[in-house]
Amino acid sequence: MTRPAPASDAGAERPVRPDIGAQYPSRLVRALSIPAAFFAANWAALLLALTVVGTVPALIAATRTTVDLHLHADRAFRETLRHGARLLRRDWAASLALWAMLAVGVGNALILTDLAAGGTRVLLVGMALPPTWLAVAFLSAYVVVGARAEPTAARGTVARAALMLVLTRPLRALAVPAVIVAVSPLWLLAPLTIAIGLSLPPFLVAKVWDEPGADARAGHRITRR
Repeated sequence: MTRPAPASDAGAERPVRPDIGAQYPSRLVRALSIPAAFFAANWAALLLALTVVGTVPALIAATRTTVDLHLHADRAFRETLRHGARLLRRDWAASLALWAMLAVGVGNALILTDLAAGGTRVLLVGMALPPTWLAVAFLSAYVVVGARAEPTAARGTVARAALMLVLTRPLRALAVPAVIVAVSPLWLLAPLTIAIGLSLPPFLVAKVWDEPGADARAGHRITRR
């Protein structure tokens, strides 16, 4: 009399993704796979950002690469550069909006420093802070939504999805600008900027928004309408 075969586990037939760098025999190389991917994605994003109009495409491409390192770790530089270049035609206007917002912020800071003092300065800063906070939240949502959207998705479609993300997750929308300020040394200090300044911050922002990863978004991609 033979013993019946044990029942298989419910998830036994699911494909198992290998760990990042598992194909390398050296433990050191495996350990360096993730930092190397962030570094490579960062350099690709820097090259795109140097064009000025490629800033937002660079952030979107870096977000896409770093959030899905299991798919892109071995070709992080090439995938980030290729995807960002494809987005230039769609997202150049968002890049100009980002730079305009930064210019307005710097201008306001200079004006408030020179022309206002005491309670007047506090009042003016308090009036300028909410719209700036919301603009930062929206642009960060645009980057995160753009990272999970198809490159052929229309700009308006991505913008509407970003607005819905802000409206449906107000607490995260309030927290994201604070996270961006907290990690500002990564993109303000030159050595850190060159290393991970444009790859790690978008990754952290995407985690705050808690966007689904590659598996979850395979059936929820934003396409052209």
